Amino acid sequence: MKILTTPHVEHYTLGLVEALLGLGVKVTLVTIQRRYGVAARHYPVPRVPVPRRREWLQHAALAALAPFHDVVHANNSSEGVASRAYDHLLVTQHGCPDPAAVEEGLRWFYEREVRSLLSLHEIGVPIVTISYFSASEMREKLGVKVTRVIHHGLLSMFRRERARAFRAPHTVLWVSRLVPFKEPFVLLRAVDRIKGEAAFRVIISGDGPLREHVLSFAERRNLGGRLTLLKVPFHRMPLVYGEATIYVHTCSREAFGFSVLEAMGSGLPVVVPDAGGAAEVTGDAGVKFRAGDSDDLADKLLAVMQDPELYEKLSRRSLERARAFDWSAAARSYLELYEKVRR
Repeated sequence: MKILTTPHVEHYTLGLVEALLGLGVKVTLVTIQRRYGVAARHYPVPRVPVPRRREWLQHAALAALAPFHDVVHANNSSEGVASRAYDHLLVTQHGCPDPAAVEEGLRWFYEREVRSLLSLHEIGVPIVTISYFSASEMREKLGVKVTRVIHHGLLSMFRRERARAFRAPHTVLWVSRLVPFKEPFVLLRAVDRIKGEAAFRVIISGDGPLREHVLSFAERRNLGGRLTLLKVPFHRMPLVYGEATIYVHTCSREAFGFSVLEAMGSGLPVVVPDAGGAAEVTGDAGVKFRAGDSDDLADKLLAVMQDPELYEKLSRRSLERARAFDWSAAARSYLELYEKVRR
């Protein structure tokens, strides 16, 4: 079987494509100025240097190559519409598109995503999403009933065999884009509250428009000596997880939460909101705080920091939970759908 597809975030692209290749699927990746470290056939196209038109050549390549493949697997609805391959198209929608939840400069993209998703759903194109939380949001907000939920897997580079031993002082890790949707100040207000009760430092791995606001908050609240901001390439992220002792996630509407899964695979105790895809991915393995509640997060974080028995139990649970997420299983689920939609 020949599949034409597009990349998404690096973990997803590497994991799913490698697993599909392992099942004997021939994969062609249409990318924008990028080659990935997988043995798929690559069609890298230039980025168009025009605002809101940077994917134009990628979309044109999808439409041109679609007739020569059994299935087109698009990783957003706009790509699906651009491919024009409606009779052999599958779309993975990586979360419910919500223009109101993103920064102003990206709203046009999410507005287009909503229109594209609704049009594809109306004509019966199969829609996959990545969590039951996302499936629920799409049904309630847009009236879109997805065909299937397929959880992501976890790459072996993030898998650790042995649980962590309690080690203080702690290093609290947060990984995401610095944008309002990800709620980084829920963490910052929590660590500000407990800064006098425990010895710890905080690593934020990510960048975005809130970076200067984060630094300003840290300076005003005398957190500067505890806080480190990093911009780390994907292949070096296992080193960052290895340096941390606790992982905190704050986004209450996360579609999935790759960083949560990576942290669990790395044996870190995880503290997540009690809402959204991060809670779904964590299951019963982590500690949950009331979404958006910095005081509750502070209490839960301090409990993990100060209780060696709880810490080591959570590390074991993280490793066990992470084993449930497997790229081979995800690829087999996609292959079942490919068989149904192939030309």
